[in-house]
Amino acid sequence: MNLLTDIALPKWVVIQLEERCNLRCKMCYEWGENGSYFGKEKLVSLDYPVIERAVKALLPGKPFFGLFGGEPLLYPHIEKLIKLIKDGGCKVDMPTNGTLIEKKAEMLVEAKPDRLWISLDGPPEINDSQRGQGVFEKVMRGIDRLHEVRAAKGSAFPKIGVTFIVTPITHRYIEEFFLSWLDLSKIEHLSIEFQTYSTSEQYLKYAEILKTKFGIDQAPVAAGVVQDPASFADMDFEYIVEQMLKVKAVCEQRGIYFVAYPKTIEHSNVRNFFTANWQDMVDKRTFCAFPWLYNEISARGDVTVCHTFYDLPVGNIHQEDILDIWKGERIKQVRNHLRKNLFPICTACARYYADPTKH
Repeated sequence: MNLLTDIALPKWVVIQLEERCNLRCKMCYEWGENGSYFGKEKLVSLDYPVIERAVKALLPGKPFFGLFGGEPLLYPHIEKLIKLIKDGGCKVDMPTNGTLIEKKAEMLVEAKPDRLWISLDGPPEINDSQRGQGVFEKVMRGIDRLHEVRAAKGSAFPKIGVTFIVTPITHRYIEEFFLSWLDLSKIEHLSIEFQTYSTSEQYLKYAEILKTKFGIDQAPVAAGVVQDPASFADMDFEYIVEQMLKVKAVCEQRGIYFVAYPKTIEHSNVRNFFTANWQDMVDKRTFCAFPWLYNEISARGDVTVCHTFYDLPVGNIHQEDILDIWKGERIKQVRNHLRKNLFPICTACARYYADPTKH
């Protein structure tokens, strides 16, 4: 496939169902103290008929769907939406903070999303200092309950994955968390992702391009990840690598799907990432395929082509059909820009350094 040629339908679609979450995670780029939703007076969710119409239009292309929030399990129509996607012959994943899995286990096994990605920050004391007292135990009960219901119904779905973000607070607990606190016999997928952040210089350059080339006056999502690289100075980069390689080796032995963002796990790469020395990253690229493959729909109906920095809408499904947006002039404008240049902020995203064959 020539990615510089527009394709008929997106191959990957992520839908933000809710601007709501039942946790206030301190480090979250959406709900943390610097996050784009923190302190927002009015939060919204997608009306089901609106998202149903968009999903039905996209199903013929057999895209891979992701459902997120906020917390997607708060969405009142989540079961109906999962079944719509699955009945359409598509796969669907869902990130979750895991606190509602115990309550929703029956529904999840009946609806059969392909995979849940549960976000946890480390052993109980570390996790709960970020996410709230008792959260770790509640999530473990949810995983146990989901396995019970899966076994009772003879189902393999949903598969269970755990996502861990490497931050100054969590980086010393990678090995302990995965190899001492998790029952890996109940985990089928595992992801270790570095904390995404940008420098203020990157952000300002990005915001200027949005304003001058695309007429966008604000970039609150990007603003929410701005951080001084000095805040990562006390991290032990060699120890991060040592722990990650041990966890990866155990996953390979046990047949657990493992993915890392960035994908190359070596000392210099970790150091370069957390010191904002992105030009020397092993996995750097000069091209982003997402605008030719990917749509993200926000809870307000805005459509963008990036999951990390979604400050540049190319349309809104309350005003236009999703396929008209996919083929419209605004998205062509974005593609034409990215044919020549990445945005200044792109290299700040851990997922930019991912293995494109994994998700």
